[in-house]
Amino acid sequence: MKTHKITIIILTLCLHTNLFADIAPNPIKAKSISPKEQTSIRMESEKVIIDLYNDSSVVKCLFNMKNLGEQEKLQIGFPEMTFHYHMQKSKVDEASRFQVKENGKVVNLDFSDSLKYNEEYRKKGESFKIKEEWYLWESEFQQGESKTIEVEYSLPFGMLYKTNERFFTYLLSTGANWKGTIGKAEIIVNLKDIEMDSLISQQPNNCVIINDQLKWIFSDFEPTTKDDIKINYKSSKILYTGKKPIPPVYIVDENLDDNFDLQSIDPNDIVRIEVIKNPKETMKYTNQNNGVVKIYTKYFVLTELKRLIKAKLKEKIVLPEYDQLKEYYCLFINEDEVNFTKIIGIKTKSVVKLEIIDSKDEKTKIMIELKK
Repeated sequence: MKTHKITIIILTLCLHTNLFADIAPNPIKAKSISPKEQTSIRMESEKVIIDLYNDSSVVKCLFNMKNLGEQEKLQIGFPEMTFHYHMQKSKVDEASRFQVKENGKVVNLDFSDSLKYNEEYRKKGESFKIKEEWYLWESEFQQGESKTIEVEYSLPFGMLYKTNERFFTYLLSTGANWKGTIGKAEIIVNLKDIEMDSLISQQPNNCVIINDQLKWIFSDFEPTTKDDIKINYKSSKILYTGKKPIPPVYIVDENLDDNFDLQSIDPNDIVRIEVIKNPKETMKYTNQNNGVVKIYTKYFVLTELKRLIKAKLKEKIVLPEYDQLKEYYCLFINEDEVNFTKIIGIKTKSVVKLEIIDSKDEKTKIMIELKK
């Protein structure tokens, strides 16, 4: 009878998140580790109970496994993770972080230094003070043998930077590499010190919510990332994010707009932006030292040009839209060719002469002479 040796990884972790994953017959995606052979072991069922706290999580897993092939010897393991997000301490920090049982018997864990000599992981460890050892234990499945594996562990919360939004993720997709389908999976999340109205979202959509409990049930399935459990919630702790910045005063086409939303204007319509920071200048528009932003649109520039032409020319001139104006016309002020936005702020009484000169081979010229 042949004995196959396979490396199996339970968890995969990304920095600043808490990702809880199924046991799986493939190692974490580190370049120094790779599985030797496929496994004949199937996950008949799994039940995962998660106590989700505001600052941490306690996870209890029960996996029912069955060997559908010949005898296999396995090395089962998961990474040893003792760091906390920004070095914060959780309620379960002093508790036993990992515990494993096979058929009810506590398993003795050893360390592996298989990642110590990987340059990429070594640098990451130095930067974030992560220990790169692995918890490992030896296991053996006889032909046709069924076995239960119990895993209990805890990790700190996952948090989005400079917000009070936190998240929890359980990776069902890592169980896809077992033999065949997973017979049944039941995921239960108990909200401990988190209010139900603090939940932002929960995935997948087959979640059933009763009181302070969330539950997912899957049957005879090959899990993908679409099946991964994801919960986003707001922390009950208010995080200091610093002083809220005072928005600048917006003046759009010479009109003061107290409720202006920059998202409401098409960037393609903007032809000129002026930012005024000098307190003496900003005092003309506001008594707050928060700056002034002046925005001018294509429509405004075209309207100003039409105003001057109407005031200074007896004949009626029909101008095209702004984009066509730039394509077929050019503007000269005191014999210097300038951008059409230079028309902004010109008073009618300051214009000595205005004429339009047509040309077959060149752009039509709009000539403006100002008082000196």
